[in-house]
Amino acid sequence: MSQELAAGDYSASVVDETIPLMLEGIWENSNRYVIFDSSYVVKNNGRRIPEIALKNFYQWYIDRTAESDAYSITHPRPLNDSTSKTAQQLEIHFEPLTYELYTSAYNMPVTFSNGTTFEADQEISGAWDMQVKYPHDKTIYHIPLAVIGNKLYLKFKLRGIDENTQAYPETMNGFWRDEGNASGILVCPPVINDELLSYYVTDEGCYHIRYWETDMEYQADGIAFFNDGEKSFSVPKHLIAGDRNFTCVLGRRTKIRNITKTSKIPDEYTTNSVLVKRTVRKSDGSYSVETQKTSTICVFGEPYLVLTDGSRTFEEILALAAERKRPPKRPLFPVSGGPIDFDFSIKSDPPESYDRRLLDLGK
Repeated sequence: MSQELAAGDYSASVVDETIPLMLEGIWENSNRYVIFDSSYVVKNNGRRIPEIALKNFYQWYIDRTAESDAYSITHPRPLNDSTSKTAQQLEIHFEPLTYELYTSAYNMPVTFSNGTTFEADQEISGAWDMQVKYPHDKTIYHIPLAVIGNKLYLKFKLRGIDENTQAYPETMNGFWRDEGNASGILVCPPVINDELLSYYVTDEGCYHIRYWETDMEYQADGIAFFNDGEKSFSVPKHLIAGDRNFTCVLGRRTKIRNITKTSKIPDEYTTNSVLVKRTVRKSDGSYSVETQKTSTICVFGEPYLVLTDGSRTFEEILALAAERKRPPKRPLFPVSGGPIDFDFSIKSDPPESYDRRLLDLGK
């Protein structure tokens, strides 16, 4: 099975209401569980319903805050003062931002029209724009997310590779476009950044390119330029992140001013590893397959969520959490192995001044 996509088409615009295979499962961090499951859908539009459970009260109670009504019926909700009688029902839809890359074990390479294929090297990877609709809110909120292996990130950048030019940089060199950043996968609307910070990386350093939201007409083929001495570089004039249009220049201008340059990418980052395989013809007329490594996703900092190992169902996780008992409270005074020996000498020899602080008494 291969993922057939047109050459140079990095939008992957096929709409599919199922949860991407790479995202299915139970994800967690220190304060919540997020469960992506294809089983529960909204009847009128077929969109999926995620489950979000919060680890309340210092993680001693798990609150099933968002879930499908159908799940609530088959799995009755606990009745107590810390949770509502009904859960929120969110609707989600995924738009791919780049190719979903699987290892060779999946036998699902991305195949271009010229026969070139992309596969994940050791860890699967992909990126999506998760569109979320909250109850009683007509706004669609966009939460971009990326996965490398079993880790999910909300802060990341993507590198587009022109399949027609056969340009697959083995280094970090090239333009890395910021896809935006949401404050989290939440049970309430997240905070979305109103600016993008993309990078252009060369052997000499890393250029920081700021994009801001604009009401200008979007130009898909618009190009902007910046100079560094005798060298000139070009980047997209406009970027679309979510449903918003961003630009890096004013009006009809094309020159980017006030570029910031650092010696390297300033943040701690991790990239995916992609195997590019293409058939080449040798001088003797025979053919061989060449393999090259590159990267298309660059994530920053610690992951927002980590995929659980799958050894327990969500119901088993809830049951284990309910069985836990709080440890006994620490004693007010340290435990002594023998009788407590008080020093009463202060009574027979009181200090000369009673104006001294109580903490000084007996010193």
